[in-house]
Amino acid sequence: MRGVKKVFVALSAILVWTAIPAVSANAVSIGQTCAKTTLGTRVSIRVSKKPVIVVCRNIAGRKKWIRAAVQTLATTTTSTSTTVPEPVINYTDVVDAVDSTLHTITVEGLRPRKYYLNVPSTYIPGTASPLIIGFHGIGGSSAIFRAWSKLDIYAEERGMIAVYPEGYGPEFGVEASWNAGLCCGLANLNELDDVSLTSAIIDSIEAKYMIDKSRVWAVGFSNGGMLSYRLACELSDKITAIGVGAGSIMSKTCNTTKPVSILHLHGASDTDILFNGAGFYSTRDVVSNITTVNAQFGCTDVSSTLSKIIGQTDWKWTCPNGTDVQVIKYDGQGHEWTFAWTKEVIKFLFAHPRTP
Repeated sequence: MRGVKKVFVALSAILVWTAIPAVSANAVSIGQTCAKTTLGTRVSIRVSKKPVIVVCRNIAGRKKWIRAAVQTLATTTTSTSTTVPEPVINYTDVVDAVDSTLHTITVEGLRPRKYYLNVPSTYIPGTASPLIIGFHGIGGSSAIFRAWSKLDIYAEERGMIAVYPEGYGPEFGVEASWNAGLCCGLANLNELDDVSLTSAIIDSIEAKYMIDKSRVWAVGFSNGGMLSYRLACELSDKITAIGVGAGSIMSKTCNTTKPVSILHLHGASDTDILFNGAGFYSTRDVVSNITTVNAQFGCTDVSSTLSKIIGQTDWKWTCPNGTDVQVIKYDGQGHEWTFAWTKEVIKFLFAHPRTP
């Protein structure tokens, strides 16, 4: 798999930090208005005697200083007691002037991308909420997947914050797609970093809302399911579970750092993404490859304990940290996402929060 491109190296991180103007905590504070400041402006202040970066953002129609989602000098301590700057994803996230649910996020070094954000009316500030990110299939759109999946129904009922990013391509007159590693479309051809894009979206939302970090989910159909697998492989520090419909693992390698729960749903009669692999996209067999995501964690095959259900075939593995991997193949179903799949995915995701 192509490695995720790092946005900064250690030296550039330090240079960016020094380029941010330092001001006193009395001049700027978190939550204070920044009405006369350009959106996206960052300054360094001190909180509890420690340096903190704040950024001017549009929050609920008002410009305010908030803690930056990614700090430029985040460090970790090594065994030799030296500090090493962590890789940084720097971005701006702008809310549309007409549609407050539409965002344009620009990760430094990447092209601007759009996503829709649905914060349910049941959201309670200060209460941790699950975050679900829905990825459409190739040639689809955020609006199409949002309508098909009806995830917003569960967002309202169960207090989830739902996000629907837009694939890359329509702005150039081609079908929308995601770079899932070995597929698909213009996103793959241009080697777009959709992993860093997703990571920045998560960071931006966490800067505004309290998110339950044991329940951060990627759900995708077809090419969107392929990207969900890639996120499980490369962003498992943030993504705790994925729900895949009619997708496939398209990464060359998978180096998951934390176990990720997986539910894979597939139609036995799918002729676009074949359950047994091969076909137009040269995909892999679902059952023999799904365990590669959590291979290093010693998952146990418990498929033989499952009850038989007419019209479907099931496989299941139990893994550490409260995670499970499950595959369901539906007889007679083709390449489609159904509302029944949405119900199955939501039930699975809520049943598998990742434990520390």
